[in-house]
Amino acid sequence: MEEEGYAPNRSVACEQARRDVYEAERRLHDVLQIEYPRNAAVRVVHHRGEYTGIVVGWDSIGCRVEVENDATGARKKWWSRHVELLSPNA
Repeated sequence: MEEEGYAPNRSVACEQARRDVYEAERRLHDVLQIEYPRNAAVRVVHHRGEYTGIVVGWDSIGCRVEVENDATGARKKWWSRHVELLSPNA
């Protein structure tokens, strides 16, 4: 039985691959929340130096942690490889 609104000969493999990507993004978001809890103290290390801040959010598309800079209050998303956890969730 064909589903209404879908091409009858569409790629089922592509649909399954998209479902797999969605599930992987959901799992990544869960891991980001565990590894970098909200309000946790972190150090961001990048090519211009480093700074400390707190975790304020996550972005599973790209595996990024959103950090609020202690000194400036600015918020920026950093790849998780640039973020070091300093303390557990405050």
